[in-house]
Amino acid sequence: MLSDHNAEVLEFLRAQVRGTGVDEETATAAVKRRYQRVRTLHLNSHPGKQQTVWKNAELRRRQSRRVRLHARRTKVVMTDERELWRSVTVDMMSDEESENEDHLVLRTPRWRSKQLDRVVKVLDCRIEQRKAPTLMTRVNGPPSTRKPPTDVDVEHLVDSLEIELCDHLVTSTDQTQSVDF
Repeated sequence: MLSDHNAEVLEFLRAQVRGTGVDEETATAAVKRRYQRVRTLHLNSHPGKQQTVWKNAELRRRQSRRVRLHARRTKVVMTDERELWRSVTVDMMSDEESENEDHLVLRTPRWRSKQLDRVVKVLDCRIEQRKAPTLMTRVNGPPSTRKPPTDVDVEHLVDSLEIELCDHLVTSTDQTQSVDF
């Protein structure tokens, strides 16, 4: 809902672009985006907000990477994989962390099912075949400790007992055990 002042400003701007060949809706959307950006910068410039700003920037960076990863994988999904992939969300993508300047560590969500992990590996192989080599090498790391999303389809989750067994194996490094899942 617009205040009277904002409505007047928008109407003034629309009047300025009429007859110039610029679509009024496009101009309005651009003004609204610019306003939101300036407002966010102003609010984030207040003292004491720096920690929150950095935390939100890190969250957006990671989320953005997952969105791009999900989109890349979706492009190479074959017909027989579409049914399974339909319920896969951005939040189910792996984490990627920069350990140093020459490689990234991939951290697969430990709650993701083995079936979905296999499909993801196949999709990643297809992506690798299609693209140019990357500057950063990617190496597999320990599983991600991120919690599963609340809206995830149950078929994409590992059994909680299996996660507990994995946790037990990781914490008991002094004992060597063999566990079949």
